[in-house]
Amino acid sequence: MTQHLADLAASGPAALYDLLAQRLKEKPGFDLLTVLAPNDAGDRLIRLYSSNHDQYPLGDADIVHDDAWFRKLFTAKEAVVANDGEEIRQWLPDFVEYVEMGYGSLLNLPIVIAGEAIGILNVMAGRGHFSPEAVKAIGEQAPLAGLAVLARDAGHRRVAFR
Repeated sequence: MTQHLADLAASGPAALYDLLAQRLKEKPGFDLLTVLAPNDAGDRLIRLYSSNHDQYPLGDADIVHDDAWFRKLFTAKEAVVANDGEEIRQWLPDFVEYVEMGYGSLLNLPIVIAGEAIGILNVMAGRGHFSPEAVKAIGEQAPLAGLAVLARDAGHRRVAFR
């Protein structure tokens, strides 16, 4: 059953993340999908969605560092694409852990709304998975991820009747 995006948005972020995962599983496919966004203080990334809660549970994910990975995603607003273990290790030195979990490539894509990177899509798959076409297909769904990230904070933006 397909719901309209407006209905999904009204129901909250979980339904939006489910639609995002469904669309990305269809094209281009993935082994792992997570969505991360900065906490209110901006000093940590919080995992808001995970397609594998056992390996990647929701909640605190990463401390924000002033390094090339964070700058590329959150300042330059550019994707990190790595299609094998060596490329991934250039960005994430602890990649050995990911290989042991069966992942061979990754895409980290900034979620940009109104010119600001409000989070990232983290997508992992087998080696060589992220062709330019795959990156484009995922990028086309990034606004849906943005809506889900923004929906998380909707409860803080209510009218206060007097």
